[in-house]
Amino acid sequence: MMHTRFASEEEMLADEEDRRASQRSFLRFYQRMTGFEPPAHVRLACKLGQALEEDKVDRAMVFMPPRHAKTTLFSHLLPSWIMGRHPTSAIMGVAHTDRYGKKIGGRVRGYMRKKEWPWPEVYLSDDTAAKEAFATPQGGEYNAFGMFGGNQHGNPAEWLFMDDIIKGRKIALSPHMRDEAWETYRTDLLSRLQGRRKQLMIFTRWHMDDPAGRILPEGYDGRSGWFRDRETGEAWYVLSLAAVAEHENDPLGRAKGDWLWPDQFGEAQLGGMRARGGWVWSALYQQRPSPEEGLMFSPDHIQRYNPRNLDPLRLQIYISSDYAVTSEAGSPNPDYTVHMVWGVDEDGNIYLLDMWRGRTTSDVWVSEWIRLVKKWKPLRAVEEAGQIMSGVGPFLKMMMRKERVHVFRTQLTSSTSKEQRAHALLGMGQLGKLFLPQRDKVRKSFLSDLDAFEQELMQFPTAPHDDTVDAATLFGRFLDKVLEGEAPPPKGSPHGESLDDLFSRHNR
Repeated sequence: MMHTRFASEEEMLADEEDRRASQRSFLRFYQRMTGFEPPAHVRLACKLGQALEEDKVDRAMVFMPPRHAKTTLFSHLLPSWIMGRHPTSAIMGVAHTDRYGKKIGGRVRGYMRKKEWPWPEVYLSDDTAAKEAFATPQGGEYNAFGMFGGNQHGNPAEWLFMDDIIKGRKIALSPHMRDEAWETYRTDLLSRLQGRRKQLMIFTRWHMDDPAGRILPEGYDGRSGWFRDRETGEAWYVLSLAAVAEHENDPLGRAKGDWLWPDQFGEAQLGGMRARGGWVWSALYQQRPSPEEGLMFSPDHIQRYNPRNLDPLRLQIYISSDYAVTSEAGSPNPDYTVHMVWGVDEDGNIYLLDMWRGRTTSDVWVSEWIRLVKKWKPLRAVEEAGQIMSGVGPFLKMMMRKERVHVFRTQLTSSTSKEQRAHALLGMGQLGKLFLPQRDKVRKSFLSDLDAFEQELMQFPTAPHDDTVDAATLFGRFLDKVLEGEAPPPKGSPHGESLDDLFSRHNR
């Protein structure tokens, strides 16, 4: 038990009142332990922490920009407050690495050792005081782990705190690492929960396909409020605080364009980063992993054409395909196979003429590829070399022979990043040479696939799926080998042949 000297009885009584208030109120606990007067967004965050403790919320997500106190609030202070109020509870803290998990655990433990700690009867057991694992004499536990490589087995928990479990651009852009994080969450972490089964995700959003993105509804636009888990239907409360307000119903009542913490991180500190825009600003500061204006592609890069006014006979036709077999492997979020038919005119403009997109077994997408080749009779078929073609290639060749389909297939290797591979297609867009059909002039089945392509294009490279972009960039990388179409013949005179026409025809 810790004792503090006071200058007067009034100070002692005031401290006792503050101590008891901090036991009841998470906001007062924050003030007592930090000595800071909280800004508006911290006060709001403390209300959410209080709601979790009072069982008004069981599952919550908090999205905030870097250095806006989200880790201090929800990974350091809230677990220590819960342990003080419920010293028999088991708490699990999960971070992106074991090292960072230990750092967070050390901060939680540190608050319990401070002289301001308001529960003298709740303290660290002498035999378990490591940063990553410590206990109270009442039987409560705190255990910290890393998302990748940590061992959560044998450690049940009533409270699960997850802090930036997807951390950094490299991990965020890796489909394998995103799948690994999701499977760890679904199997290892959720299976540890018992009792009150509280969950809190504290994120700076790096990718639309992070664990939060797989729980929230498709098309989530960064708003705060209640949302249903798209798989289980469980309710989650989301507190999403962008550095600059974007929505009319901002949880802090800010007007559009107002800063979240203007005294510390306003125009003077972050204005330059905001002006640069792009992925870093959109994902890290606005909690919207894909900016509305696009990361690489923008709506200005897309031209429109009326299919009824385009003569395919004067175009050179090609087909590009991005194959996927993950649906056969039982993946929870499989990729799509995509076929895209392109036409090239005499000026080097490229037109998306047709496409097919689906999550199917290889026999189905091979049949769709055969159908498109029969319909459009392309000069070349462009596809990606690799393991998929090694496995499916023989079957595709057999079906081509059976269906009497003959087209020269070209495989391209992918030794560079997706962004680098997309530069040829991006260049065509910047030159005004990328044409997509007018949306009201195509069949409904084509329109749904066209929607997916435009959405993935605008969100590339952070969309959950980018298979349509992969198929398009395959054709983009082949552009230096395509043949251009033929110019339409000149219109004849309504009065018949001129003298020049007669001499020209006679001299052939």
